[in-house]
Amino acid sequence: MIAKWLGKRMIMGTIVLIIVSFLSFFMMHAAPGNPAAAYYGGNAQTLSTAEKERIEQAFGLDQPVLLQYGRWLGEALQGNLGYSAKEGRPVLTILLERLPNTLQLVVLTLFLVTIASIWLGLQAGMREGSLLDRGLSIFSIASSAIPPFWLGIVFIMVFSITLGWFPSSGMNDVRGDGGFMDRLYHMALPLIVLVMSHVGIFARFLQDSVKVENHSYYVQVARANGVPEREIRRMILRNAVIPYINYVGVTIPSFFGGSIVVETLFGWSGLGQLLVKSVMLKDFPVLMGAILIIGVVVVICLFVIDILMIGLNPRLRRGGFV
Repeated sequence: MIAKWLGKRMIMGTIVLIIVSFLSFFMMHAAPGNPAAAYYGGNAQTLSTAEKERIEQAFGLDQPVLLQYGRWLGEALQGNLGYSAKEGRPVLTILLERLPNTLQLVVLTLFLVTIASIWLGLQAGMREGSLLDRGLSIFSIASSAIPPFWLGIVFIMVFSITLGWFPSSGMNDVRGDGGFMDRLYHMALPLIVLVMSHVGIFARFLQDSVKVENHSYYVQVARANGVPEREIRRMILRNAVIPYINYVGVTIPSFFGGSIVVETLFGWSGLGQLLVKSVMLKDFPVLMGAILIIGVVVVICLFVIDILMIGLNPRLRRGGFV
C-alpha cells in the first residue's frame, strides 16, 4: 500500500516537472526579444537577414514553439539539455558545476532554520504569554515583511563595508587556499540572510502547533496523572512536529527562490546567479536547464518529506493516506 502511494507521488512529481518546464518554455518565448539573439553574439547589428535566418534554422528556432518544446523535452528525457548559447558548452556540465554551490547554501540554511525554529517554537509555545512568546511573534512578522535583498544590502553595508568583518561577495579568497573554512567564511553573510528570512516564520508555525497541543485533552490528563513535564514536552513536540515537517516540505521552493536573490547579491556562484545571468543574456538553453534541475531537486526533497511523514505518522503507515 505504501509502495503504491509513493509510486503515485513519483508520477505526480514527474507531471509537475513537465508542467513547470512547459510553462517556463512558453513564457520565455512570449517575452520581448528574439530567442535567437544570444546566438548572434555581439554581431547582431552586422548580420544580414539571411544570416540570421540561417542561424535560426540551424538551431530550430524558426519552427513553431510547440514543436521546439517537444524537441527540447525529448532531448531532456535522454539527459541532453543542449548547449549554452553564450559559452558553447553542454548545459548539463555548466549546471553540475553550479549545483553543489547552491545545495551547500540551501541545505545548510534548511538545517539551521529547522534546528533554531524547533527550539524557539517549542520554548515559546510552552511559555504562552511570556516575553519570548510575544517576541517571537513580533520577529516572525518582521522577518516575513523584510525582503531578503534589502536585508542583504544592510548586512553588506554594516558587516562588510563599515566593520570589515566579512567579505561582501565571492565564494573564496583569491589569496586563500579555497578550503572549507574559507568557503564557510564567505558563506556567512548570505547564510545569515537566508536563515533570518525563514526562521521566524517556521518558528511561529511550530509555536502555534505547540500551543494547540499544550491545551489538548491528552496533555491535561497527563498532567493530572502526574506525568513528568519532560515526558509531556516530548509528547507535545512529537505531535506538533508532524504538521511542521509537512509545512517545511511545502515551503522548500522558497529556499531556492531566496537563494536566487542572495546568490546574485553576494556573488555566490550557484544556480540562482546562473538563472539571473541567463535571463539577462537570453541564454534560453541554460535557463531551461536550470529551471528543470531546480524543479528536480525540489521534487526529490518533497519525496523525502513524504517518506519522513510516513515514518512519523502511524495513520499513514496503516494506509490512512489512501
